[in-house]
Amino acid sequence: MREHLLDEDAIMQICFVTDDVQKSARWFSDLVGKPVPPEGKAADPDEAQAIYNGKPASVGCRMIIFKFGNIDVEFIQPGPEKSAWRDLLEQKGPGCHHIAFKTRNLTERNRYLEDKGHGLLQRGEFTGGRYAYYDTVPQLGVMLELLEFDNDKEPQTTVV
Repeated sequence: MREHLLDEDAIMQICFVTDDVQKSARWFSDLVGKPVPPEGKAADPDEAQAIYNGKPASVGCRMIIFKFGNIDVEFIQPGPEKSAWRDLLEQKGPGCHHIAFKTRNLTERNRYLEDKGHGLLQRGEFTGGRYAYYDTVPQLGVMLELLEFDNDKEPQTTVV
């Protein structure tokens, strides 16, 4: 196992949860001078195969992602069901949810983070890859997300 988390020296994304994704995106658009990107949504439950707090879950969200040259800024409006997104929104209100890093081996990085005491809160699949959120809120004030894309992942021994 590697002795560090990162495969690349880059933060891929910063994400904010909100109770109104369109309103937040319009505000951010006006602030930074970029047009509001099209709205997306979480994968359908059959594709997502989501796990939340260790159990299969049907989680959903609306999302808007602003692309910059070096990082994405994502806004997520969680659905009504319990999720890592909904939990943070209900506990703290709108704000920063996670910082995301790209990985080529989610299985190995999952072991690494859990060995460091950062439990897996939620994971799921999307077209072209998978995501996983880890509890780093006590240390960082936000979660860490790992994103693994099908087109550049390493062979893995077990599924996370």
